[in-house]
Amino acid sequence: MVKPRDESVRARFASELDRNFSVVASAGSGKTTAITQRVLSIARSPNAAETLPRLVVVTFTNRAADEMQQRTRQALLEENLRPEVQTAFNRAFFGTIHSFCMKLLTDFGHYLGLPAPLELVTEDDDLWQEFAQNQTRIGRSLDDKDRAMLLRFVQARDLMELARRAASSILQAPGLSPCPPLDFAEVYQQVDQAGRDNIGKSQAELREWEKRYAGDWEYLRWPVCFTAANARFTQLWQEKFAPLRKWICDAATCVAAEVQRDYLNFRLDHALVTYGDQVALANELLQHPVAAQRIREENFRVILDEAQDTEPLQFSVLLEATRPPEARGLWLQDRQSPPRPGHFCMVGDFQQSIYWERADLNYYRAVHEALIADKHGESLEFAVTFRLDQKQLDFVNETFREILNNKEGQVRFVELQPRPDILPGKVIRVPLAAKELLPEGKKLKDYQKARIEAEYLARWIKNAGLKKLSADSWREVAILCPRKAWLQTTAAALRRVGLPVAIQSERDVKGDSPAYAWLTALLTIMTDPLNAYEIVGALREIFGASDHDLAVFSEGQKARFRIDEILSATGRISSLLRTLAEIRQRAEGLALFDAVTLIIDQTQLRERLLLLPTSEFGDLERELDALLTQAAEAEADGMILAKFAEQVRDDFATPRAVRFSVDDNAIQLITSHKAKGSEWQAVIVPFLARDLRPPSRPYPHFVKSPLNSELIIAFGKEDKSKDLKDAIERAQQQDLERLLYVATTRARQALVVVLDQEIFTNSEGNLPKTAQLRRLIRDKDFYSGEFDQHSSTIDEVLEPSPAVGYASQKNGAELESLTSRELKRAAKRASEFVRK
Repeated sequence: MVKPRDESVRARFASELDRNFSVVASAGSGKTTAITQRVLSIARSPNAAETLPRLVVVTFTNRAADEMQQRTRQALLEENLRPEVQTAFNRAFFGTIHSFCMKLLTDFGHYLGLPAPLELVTEDDDLWQEFAQNQTRIGRSLDDKDRAMLLRFVQARDLMELARRAASSILQAPGLSPCPPLDFAEVYQQVDQAGRDNIGKSQAELREWEKRYAGDWEYLRWPVCFTAANARFTQLWQEKFAPLRKWICDAATCVAAEVQRDYLNFRLDHALVTYGDQVALANELLQHPVAAQRIREENFRVILDEAQDTEPLQFSVLLEATRPPEARGLWLQDRQSPPRPGHFCMVGDFQQSIYWERADLNYYRAVHEALIADKHGESLEFAVTFRLDQKQLDFVNETFREILNNKEGQVRFVELQPRPDILPGKVIRVPLAAKELLPEGKKLKDYQKARIEAEYLARWIKNAGLKKLSADSWREVAILCPRKAWLQTTAAALRRVGLPVAIQSERDVKGDSPAYAWLTALLTIMTDPLNAYEIVGALREIFGASDHDLAVFSEGQKARFRIDEILSATGRISSLLRTLAEIRQRAEGLALFDAVTLIIDQTQLRERLLLLPTSEFGDLERELDALLTQAAEAEADGMILAKFAEQVRDDFATPRAVRFSVDDNAIQLITSHKAKGSEWQAVIVPFLARDLRPPSRPYPHFVKSPLNSELIIAFGKEDKSKDLKDAIERAQQQDLERLLYVATTRARQALVVVLDQEIFTNSEGNLPKTAQLRRLIRDKDFYSGEFDQHSSTIDEVLEPSPAVGYASQKNGAELESLTSRELKRAAKRASEFVRK
């Protein structure tokens, strides 16, 4: 058997257990197998029984962790290792960074005085409202004069919201200097050009504002500058206001940091933590002089997967946990006492770093460089791809060799190498001709052009069939888009030509499924019959009770919503409560599976779910059956109804392992972000020339600087310097380039590239500034056959047909109408009414 070219490198990672490695693993290079092989080597070692329980394998999702654990367990069983090794392996940790941090908090949280047990909160709207109502004064960190000055420009509720939006980022209060004096003399010296009065209007506005500033106005809006954004006067205006704006941003950061800490303490008083809290508190533990030593004495051996998606604070937890027990400070800062040999390995790919605002590419680089600079660390590179066939491999190498160029912050391209016995593969170009598709004389909006492209592509796919796509079934065909909203347009077009479709959402969690959310709600109220909040939610969302009927029934007393006893019924709400109470009484004493079956049958949950549109929610009946199977398995483990209800609630925010389509053999529509880690026989990449503007965010908000990762508060566009704006734009463009690398490396046998530049170019023939195609052709204004020059590509053109009509709907998609109150409510996020 011929081995891959980098076999010796892979063997080193698997066998050299006394080394720390940073593995750069290109797309499809088999990193899961490599990690499995390293764990197997640990299991074969003489001290496996002592080492395996200390093993920590951290992955990006629970699903990935489960897959890696099962693959490793199967390999261990096939090796027929000693029983004590198998037992030791069962004590190894496989999970997400948040699960590992929660483990640390459970075992060592008492050093920080944390309550126990801690409960995860994923939806904190109610908790935040309670906290906000209890905040009678903010700005304790400022003196009275500075606090009064800040509140003249920023409302207290905006400062509160800023603290909340900071989420997992730990705000550092800057040293606050005195509020700077203002000098606008140079602004008043400027004069208008002939025939213009914008400078004069701006000066008049400024004079009026200065009077208010010098007076006792409690709240001041910023004065308006009426000159053009690029005018010299505008630049002067912004320059003179800059010191005051920076002072306000610094003061606001001080207050936001104060509120952030207050809210954390409030959550801890309720024994609640967010995902961000788990990591931040674990990091605090590892700076505690006693707790840090105790944790390091556990002798953890960490293997980190998807390192490029790891946040700085998450890196810090894993690195600090693997240092010698006597270590002090932070390793990346002082470079003293590095992770012990063989105790920290990470596997990632700089080219697949696609979350620049959350994960910090520069920090990942710093960890990589620090690790390999140590005498016990080394960098390894997996370049052989076991996914791509030859044509796709050639296309990716030819396209991205100059795009991922290791310049201005962009990553270095790793040339993909073929696997032994590689197959030919194919890359298909699908060019769209504007004169054949766009209606003559009509100026179409962007979404209407997208509808036309989707219609053409749907007909092309139907005509091409599975054979031309080199796919065995429709489920092996995926269409990737950078925006979730674009998927609906494509789905509607595919359905119109009779092709099966399954849309995979960007944030698909179990609670998004009405089958999961509604059953969870019913189990919750059956085991907590006085929980008025959950009961009201179930009545409203599952049974379609109106807010008016609920208000009339309650008479302002939420205690009326109870199902702990069977009461008389005189109206719809009381009748529903009586029915639920009767079901609860009948379920008492039944075995778990029988109780869940009874609740489903008596509430007609299955029938209610069948009313929901399958095109939107998939096969909910099968999802409900999967939950019944889960209940049967839980019963076999001795679980009772109350414990099962708690389990499904705890799993509410975890990713959905399976989303059943009515037809499992369906074309997969998925965002390019979510496609990372997956592969299909055929992948289609449409809308390459479509404008891809980043979403605008309301002010005020935090801005993360790509230059130094500093968090900056922006109350308006004036708070972002030109250098910062340029750096953000460059970071977004580079992120998109790497996202395109991810999208084009998902296809095992056929990659289809839709060339739609004629559809989306402007009147001058130029591509939109933010189009993906512009990134692929290195920021040129128009496409001039770059892909035609690739020997790996072939053209596929659909025979002419009647022109496709353009869309009149703004969303460009045909969604099945919702004809009743229940369907309208169900179209919203189904899990909104379930709270921790």
